[in-house]
Amino acid sequence: MNTDTGQDIDFEKMPSVELLEYISFKEEFPAEAQLAFAQFCFRFEKDVKRKSEIYCNKYGYNEVVALEIANCTFSRVWKYPTFKKEKAKAKDFDKAILLWMNPILYTQIIKYGEYNTCAEPTEEEDLSLVNDAEGLVERLNIDSVEAKREVVAKMKTIDSALTQLTEKHRIIYFTYRAYQKEGKKVPRTITRLLREKLSLTQKSVNTYYGDANRHVTNYLNIINGKV
Repeated sequence: MNTDTGQDIDFEKMPSVELLEYISFKEEFPAEAQLAFAQFCFRFEKDVKRKSEIYCNKYGYNEVVALEIANCTFSRVWKYPTFKKEKAKAKDFDKAILLWMNPILYTQIIKYGEYNTCAEPTEEEDLSLVNDAEGLVERLNIDSVEAKREVVAKMKTIDSALTQLTEKHRIIYFTYRAYQKEGKKVPRTITRLLREKLSLTQKSVNTYYGDANRHVTNYLNIINGKV
C-alpha cells in the first residue's frame, strides 16, 4: 500500500483488494480512503444493484428499495472493509469480493423487513455462517495466546465429534456457538440465514442443533471418563 500522500495514486488501475486496504485506513488517510471508496463503488455498483434487485424481487420490494439496500451495503463496506484474501471463495478476487458482499446485502434486506429501513448497525456484524471449528475460534477474538491455544484444542475435539454427523449438523452447531451470547438467543437474521442456505424449517434447524449439541456433550463425557 502506497502511503506517500505526495505521490499521485491511480485508484482506477488499483486491484479491488488494495482499494479495500485504503478504505480500512480511512482514519489515517481520509482523502485517499474516500477516493478508493468512490472507485470501489463505481467498480461494483452494477453487480451489487443487480443482485439487490434479484433479492428484493424475491421479497416483494421494488426497485427504489433495491437501490436503497445496495447503497446501504456499500455504506457498510465503508465502515467494515473486512474482506480477507486468505478466505477468498474464488480465485478471482473481484468475484470473491462480490461473494463476500452477498451476505452483507442479504442482511440489509432482512433489516429492512424488520425495521422498514436498512440503517447501519451500531456495531460490526459479520453475519455469515460458520462452517468449522477454525471459523468459530476466529470469531471469538481471543487475545491471550494461552487461552486461544486451549480453545483451539477443545474445538479440535468438538470437530472430531461432529465428523460423525452431517455437514448441516456441523454448520448449525458452529454457527449457533458463534452467535449465541449468554442469556440471549441467536439473532433472527442468523436463524433465517440458516433456513435459507440449508433449505430447512426453523424446527429442523433447532432439531439439528439439539442433536449436535447432545452428541458433542456425550463425546466429551466419554473421552473425559465421565461415562
